[in-house]
Amino acid sequence: NRMFVGTRASSRLRLTAAMTCLIIAACAISVGAQEPIVRPQQVTKWDKTTDICIVGFGLAGASAAIEAKKVDPSASVLILEKMDKKFSGGNTRASGQTILIPDPKDVDKFTSYIKACNEPNPLPDEYLDWMIRQWTTELLPFIEEVAASADYEVGYVGGGPLRWQKVTEFEDLPGSDFNACSASLRAKGSLGFEIGGVMNGFEKAVWKLPVEIMYETPAVALVQDPLTTAIVGVIAKKANGETIAVKANKGVILACGGHSNNMYINQNFWGADSMYTCGTPANTGDAFPMLMAAGAKMWHMRNQTQSGGNWLGIKVPEFEATFIREFSMKGKSWIEVAADSRRFYDESRSYHRQHEKYKDYGVYVDLRHWQLQPTHLVFDEVTRKAGPIVTGWLSWPITTYGYKWSKDNSEELKKGWIVKADTIEELALKINRDPKVLKATIEKWNSMCAAGTDLEYGRDPKTMSSILAPPFYAVEIVPTLVATTGGAERNTNSQVLSWTGKPIPRLYEAGELGAYIPNLYQNGTFLADAIFSGRAAARHALTLQPLQ
Repeated sequence: NRMFVGTRASSRLRLTAAMTCLIIAACAISVGAQEPIVRPQQVTKWDKTTDICIVGFGLAGASAAIEAKKVDPSASVLILEKMDKKFSGGNTRASGQTILIPDPKDVDKFTSYIKACNEPNPLPDEYLDWMIRQWTTELLPFIEEVAASADYEVGYVGGGPLRWQKVTEFEDLPGSDFNACSASLRAKGSLGFEIGGVMNGFEKAVWKLPVEIMYETPAVALVQDPLTTAIVGVIAKKANGETIAVKANKGVILACGGHSNNMYINQNFWGADSMYTCGTPANTGDAFPMLMAAGAKMWHMRNQTQSGGNWLGIKVPEFEATFIREFSMKGKSWIEVAADSRRFYDESRSYHRQHEKYKDYGVYVDLRHWQLQPTHLVFDEVTRKAGPIVTGWLSWPITTYGYKWSKDNSEELKKGWIVKADTIEELALKINRDPKVLKATIEKWNSMCAAGTDLEYGRDPKTMSSILAPPFYAVEIVPTLVATTGGAERNTNSQVLSWTGKPIPRLYEAGELGAYIPNLYQNGTFLADAIFSGRAAARHALTLQPLQ
């Protein structure tokens, strides 16, 4: 069920309907309209039986599968993946490919820093201690082992061998002077950065294992024993509409991503009017009805800054996910305007270095695009020719579809993705704005450029140039999520917890879904979280006795 989040009512109705009622044909179960929880007595037959059933083939699911086969080569593992083979990989595929590896010598500094990032919603100390051990002792050896098995290698930002350096995003926090490296994966012997390299390597490592993967087969329900509350299996839906029941003798690991592409959750759990994703369109919050119906205690649904940040997206009809506006625009003759057709911030700062956050009244907050819709990027012919207005290495259309944006934006102009007009007044009408207000905004901008000072928001004069050269252009900037952290609370075994604080037997969660990141996001921690949460889930599940 591939859906994108937009501002149109029809899109919202489709998403709301998808969230509230997943309709499947009854086949392996004796009910019609599918509820998120099925009782064992409703299952007329088990179509498949496995030791561990992993829902989702992104980095967390891959890490769980690899760890399971490492711990017990005889264990049977089944992965249920919503997307087809080409478009699997979850948000890892579209991410910046950074895995944060802290210098073991700076454990105390790193601990202080991560603890400060977590405020004001801290993790329990035992969680934080466990995570730090994973980061500083187990993470790099595991990545290197996986890479070698796939004929890949670990590469580091800046090239060359591993070297510790400062990679901090929030330099004013305690412990921010810790050293670390930003690791990624690339094909062995290749140079530089590989788009999608982390998922490419882990995917190939899983393919070499005796692990069954069922693509285009999303999980739609959990099978839960009403007396013990144990999760004994999964109901899944195949591409042809057939439902199957999978018995999981040791555990079910939900690693099927977050809710960035589900408007119902974004509106009602977080408060966004409209929101898009630059990652996988598959992240429609599929696990949320199942987790809540199973009695899971939810957490991190409304992190102070949505952790991964609200990025500056450019949405076009041909793709379900957005492009990301170029971080460092090559031209200087451009501004962004809010719903009132006026500027609202310093557009040129490198906000992406802090995941689109800035400090306001002493607190890190998101850029305000999500509150000021519609917003537009407005520019002239000089900036149009200066370089692409989108980043060339991040977002689903680029990393997965392989789209290459033209160097002067001309191809996208031909496609109608960029609005063009001979005058500012004409441009305003084409984007449904008041011509007088937009023209006044441009004139004020031009006067400040002539004076060499941004009197409104202090934009660096080196990035300022008058918007004078016709024709003029506009592109809508939509709020875009790279990831979400909400889901069920989990412990350090990745067991899903109930509202009593006790684990729901045989149910696990890993990766972006219910991530261990409660507030500010330091680059590289999402992928690290996915790896060690997936591994922990597999290790613990394999200690259990199989179902009778």
